[in-house]
Order: sequence, then C-alpha cells, then structure tokens
Amino acid sequence: MDNLEAQIDDIIEEFDFTRVHVAMTALDWQWQTTAGNGYEVPSIAKLKAMARVLLRESIKDKSVGSGGFHAAYCPPGDSNPAYFSLSFVLCQANTFDLDDE
Repeated sequence: MDNLEAQIDDIIEEFDFTRVHVAMTALDWQWQTTAGNGYEVPSIAKLKAMARVLLRESIKDKSVGSGGFHAAYCPPGDSNPAYFSLSFVLCQANTFDLDDE
C-alpha cells in the first residue's frame, strides 16, 4: 500500500488543480459545501482532497468519479506495473450509451 500511496502523492503533486479551479470558476461549477448549507466553487485544497479520496477508492472499485473528477486504478499485470489515472471531465461520450437510443 505504501507504493500506492506514493503514487497517489505523485499524481496529486503533478495534476493541474489550478486549471480545474479556473474552469470551475468560469463555469460557476459548484459543489455542496461541507456543512451542507449551500453551494460554492471548491477551493484547490478541496479539489485535492476529493481527488485523493477518489484515487484511494479506485484501488477497490477500479474506476470512480464525482464532481467532474474521474479516477482509475490499473493493477499490475504480467509486464506492467500498477498505475493511476486522474482526469477532470467537462464532456464525454462513448458508443456504449448510443446503442440504447
């Protein structure tokens, strides 16, 4: 688990949370406040905290998302080491959803 935590620390350090915050501010994209008494654009510290929670959850669930973030964990394979992916998604489509129409 220590190696996974180190990888999570690395991705939190390298991810451009300022860019996400600028986009959320421009779009007035708000999250419910921690106290549950309203909504606000989250601070960079709250964005980092949410990303860390999702990255940890992805170890068990492989792929999770909330508040615009998508976190994924790819366990080690035959020749590949374990790794994480973190993204902030504004728009997405896939063919799986299109077959239902």
